[in-house]
Amino acid sequence: MLAPSAQTWRFLSAAPPREVFAVMEQMIGTTPYRYEVVGESEARIVEHRRRGLFGQWGRPKIRIRWVRCRAVSITEGTWVEVEASSGGGLISKAMGKADRGPITRALQVIRLITAGAGDSRTIYRDRRIPPGPVTLVASWAGTPYRLFMEPRHDAPRGREILTASEVEALPKRSGQFVKVRVAGTDEGWVESDQIVPAPAVSTRAAQVETARFT
Repeated sequence: MLAPSAQTWRFLSAAPPREVFAVMEQMIGTTPYRYEVVGESEARIVEHRRRGLFGQWGRPKIRIRWVRCRAVSITEGTWVEVEASSGGGLISKAMGKADRGPITRALQVIRLITAGAGDSRTIYRDRRIPPGPVTLVASWAGTPYRLFMEPRHDAPRGREILTASEVEALPKRSGQFVKVRVAGTDEGWVESDQIVPAPAVSTRAAQVETARFT
């Protein structure tokens, strides 16, 4: 039996839904919680291990703690709703032993996603991609990314690119978008957090320079 809901947060984020769920899985979907996909635009973490009275770990059966997240793309960005369960029953609360784990984990995700672009810890920090060869980040390996025809999230989509595609970043940028040229012909816009510099020569100096933008 799941624990009752304790708190809900609703906010607008610049990060796309895939980044929201990736952060949720990697940051808080860890033991003793388990990450689960609930639907096309919803996921949650559920407690699957709990420490007993004598320090032993077991599978919880009642008041299972959880954090749920829903992320939907809208014109203004990504609408996000995060909900966390309570951390214990009436007896635990009366004894002052209620676990704030669900709320604490939920706040970790919220703080990271809503951090300003100038914060180096945020997933959507202000990243300056220099002109020159670039490639998609590793998370896109084997998956096509469709270029934006204009520097906005509701713009029409154009050509698909892969991590192996020949892509060149152009000097022009607009907000979180960088203009790129594919195979020397097609042009479009890509989110700056989805690409990294790809120097032609793999030297130590080139690695250090690339690290500045990743």
